[in-house]
Amino acid sequence: MTKSTIRRRILKRRNSLSNLQIYKKSSVIQNQIVNSSKFKLSNVIAAYFPTGSEVRTEYLMYVALKNQKVLALPRTERDKIVFCQVSTIEIKENKLITGKFGIKEPAQSSKILENIDLLIVPGLAFDKNGYRLGYGKGYYDRFIAKKKSFFSIGLAFEFQLLNNDLPHCDFDQKINAVITEKRTLVF
Repeated sequence: MTKSTIRRRILKRRNSLSNLQIYKKSSVIQNQIVNSSKFKLSNVIAAYFPTGSEVRTEYLMYVALKNQKVLALPRTERDKIVFCQVSTIEIKENKLITGKFGIKEPAQSSKILENIDLLIVPGLAFDKNGYRLGYGKGYYDRFIAKKKSFFSIGLAFEFQLLNNDLPHCDFDQKINAVITEKRTLVF
């Protein structure tokens, strides 16, 4: 099966979830993260602002800020992402703006962080070897390849974790773990 076929199938299934299903499953996933030793021991946490039917991250971002952790969100700059420190996840005072793909991201004036303790990664599909299938632009693969994050965790609903290996090439980067509403896999 090709990457584009997998993307279409998973996105169709994920988009069929109700808002309540997304919320309930995301709550379980986020609680697993905030209660993990990786989260508790990390000082700098980079997350993503969810869009569409993605696993929600608002609660884990709230907990990070409440616990005085440095929180970073991605900002697109041409063909790459940089992670910028944020002090709030609200769109007010121009701290967050709507970016290139309609996703909330830090404003240009935000401080770029060079080293991340815990990187929370979105994706459409994941396999049991640590490979992920994103949206096809390679932003996270390029960032992970730079070795600026100590540990990376993909967030997914259980059906996004495939039994078969994902097709991948030399460019594709592995992540360290995947958390679903049913289990955590560490690679």
